[in-house]
Parts: sequence; structure tokens; C-alpha cells
Amino acid sequence: MPSNARESLTIRLQDIDQLLEAHKAITKFKRAEAAAQLTGGALADVSRVFDALVTDPGPGKPKEVDAINRSAFVLLCSHLQGFIDDLHKEAAHIVLNGRVQDVDKTIKLIKPGNANPHVHIIETMFSGLGIYDLMQNISWQKCTNQTVRDRLGNYIRDRNKIAHGAQMSVSKDKVQQFKKYVETLSDKLDATVGRGIQGITGAQPW
Repeated sequence: MPSNARESLTIRLQDIDQLLEAHKAITKFKRAEAAAQLTGGALADVSRVFDALVTDPGPGKPKEVDAINRSAFVLLCSHLQGFIDDLHKEAAHIVLNGRVQDVDKTIKLIKPGNANPHVHIIETMFSGLGIYDLMQNISWQKCTNQTVRDRLGNYIRDRNKIAHGAQMSVSKDKVQQFKKYVETLSDKLDATVGRGIQGITGAQPW
């Protein structure tokens, strides 16, 4: 059984599915537009309005979907960050309950100021709860622990570039790969934190 944080992430990730569906819909629309241009008609006029609303990602890239891909990529990073924050809070309320006067205030004290979910940020957050080296053994098939760490750093770096206005293109495949990474990493963190809590309290938290 997953934590409440993991269940909430599943719901939030539906946003990404909707954006990917929009990607598909726009691609179909542009194919229809190409056919309409051969014969003229109202669809061609609609497409000109649509073209004015999309962002030009640069030469050789489909501008109709690139903005959607970048938005989905940034949103994925936000959802991962939100999951880690939620998981930390959920764990804190179990581990610290009855041990501190105000759990929420304690969470603020032990939580690093940097919001980006870098490896050292994640480990610092949970070490304040007595769950140490959280990312130390996270891995899965065809993804070693070092690869997990490297990919997380690369995803955050790309997210920051996009968020600060860099005109980098993001493919649909990259969005899908990142989504799969977020899902798998979250499952691993959820299970590892659960075991850590059990080691402290003696009971399974979820």
C-alpha cells in the first residue's frame, strides 16, 4: 500500500497525461490543416489563429507541440518536488508525533531552503527525521544508483534552464522518459522511507 503522498502524485501526474494528449491532438490538427491548405476553406483560417498562439522553438522543430513539451517537463519536476515535500511531511507526522511540541514548525526547521529536489537536499530533509542516506541504494533495472543520481541532476538542470527562459527544445519522448523516471523513483522512495519509519517506530506506516 503506498503512502498518501504517492497516491496524490498519481493523481497529479494525470496533468502530464492530459498534456501528452494535447500533443497528439495538435499533431492531428496540423495534419488536417496541411490537407485543408490544398483546398482552402475555414480550417486554414483557424490554423492561422492557432499559429499565432504557439511559441516558436527554433529551426527544425515543430512549434505547435514544443511549448507543450516544455510545460510538461517543468510540471513533472514540480510534481516530483511536491511528492518529496508531501512524503517528508507525512513521515514527519508519524516519526515526530509525541516527540516534539509542534511537528509543522519542526518540519520547517529541518527542511533546507533550496526547493529543487537534488540528491543532497532529499537526504538532508529525511536525515532530520532519522532516515539517513535515503538515496544511497535507490536503483532499478537498467538504472544504477549513480545513473539515478545523474539523471535527477540532469532533469533539474534542464528544468531550470527552461524555467529561466532558455530556448531549449524538449521532445515528447523525453517527457515520457522523465514521467517514467518520476514514477519509478517515487515508488522506490516511498518504499525506502516506509522501511525507515518502521525501523524507528516498529510499525509499518503504510
